[in-house]
Amino acid sequence: MKLQLLHGVVLFVLGCAFAASSPAEEHPTLQLNVIGGGSHNYSFRTVERPFWSQTLPAASDGKVTARLRGLSETGLKGPEMVRLLRSGAVEVGMGVFAFVAGDDPAFEGIDLPGMAADIDTARSIANAYKPVLQQRMAERHGVKLLATVPYTAQVFFCRDAVESLDDLRGRKVRVRGRNMADLVNALGASPITLPFAEVVTAMQTGVIDCAVTGIGSGNAAKWYEVANHLYNLPVDWSLGFYGIGLKRWEQLPGATQQLLLEQAQVLEDDLWQETARENRYALACNTGVGDCQIHRPAHMQANAPSTEERQHLHETVMKIAETWGQRCGTDCVERWNATVGKTIGTRLDTAHMEHAND
Repeated sequence: MKLQLLHGVVLFVLGCAFAASSPAEEHPTLQLNVIGGGSHNYSFRTVERPFWSQTLPAASDGKVTARLRGLSETGLKGPEMVRLLRSGAVEVGMGVFAFVAGDDPAFEGIDLPGMAADIDTARSIANAYKPVLQQRMAERHGVKLLATVPYTAQVFFCRDAVESLDDLRGRKVRVRGRNMADLVNALGASPITLPFAEVVTAMQTGVIDCAVTGIGSGNAAKWYEVANHLYNLPVDWSLGFYGIGLKRWEQLPGATQQLLLEQAQVLEDDLWQETARENRYALACNTGVGDCQIHRPAHMQANAPSTEERQHLHETVMKIAETWGQRCGTDCVERWNATVGKTIGTRLDTAHMEHAND
């Protein structure tokens, strides 16, 4: 009887000790150093900053916090983000897939030029391709993909009227990188890579005729003061990611990993929802037609491709996608076909592609 009582007391004490230590074991005190998107962006102010400063700490009872800085405050350019995460020089960071595509052409598959005409399609593509990128980033680049990050539609801000696709022929168009340049070039325009901050002066002086950027970003930068015309053809959605170095990830307790995965999905969902809202209002603000919120009201003339032009555009988009497939390799394209292609009802031909690049 005494032995049974003693055994019960021991179990009770151990149980109390376990209960007392569980919260600390679940979420030990941790502060993450985070580099987010550009602090000038609407989504940084409304989603990223509140998430890292309020949502994540609240979900962990204050045990997991973060020190957030915008990309521009760090002096980084963006293309080096994957390498910095892998090396541990950046603990948690946000990057744009188009910027880091030099490390791996597979990154481009989430945001191929012209593939998503609206943000709902862009999200469907991102959701389908995310598992592919999670595996590839972990196995090839030592990075744990946490969340996808969208921006508003990357469209044409032009000094002179653009009423059809043919009107873009011969125009000098500012682009961000290779993916934009491929589509702009295919439309008969001349792509010019130019920093965002130099666009207004370049358009004023005739160095460029048009510039591609987010429909919200262009408004925030007051491009409507030098560009009177908006051509609402989404080149892409400037899709990005939040990630953490795999070595750092593996050092975290399992409960903390689970918390971060759950909260990263909250961050992702909020970013897509708020960006869709911003995209809708930005069009109204730039044109002065409809419900203008978030951005400044302007009076740009807006046009978009006709149904017939979209059919022609689809052929161009598929040719560019297949050129990407040749860079990425057969296995890469087969994974794209099985995920994105299946989701949006299209397929890239692998007959003339090589396995060597994958």
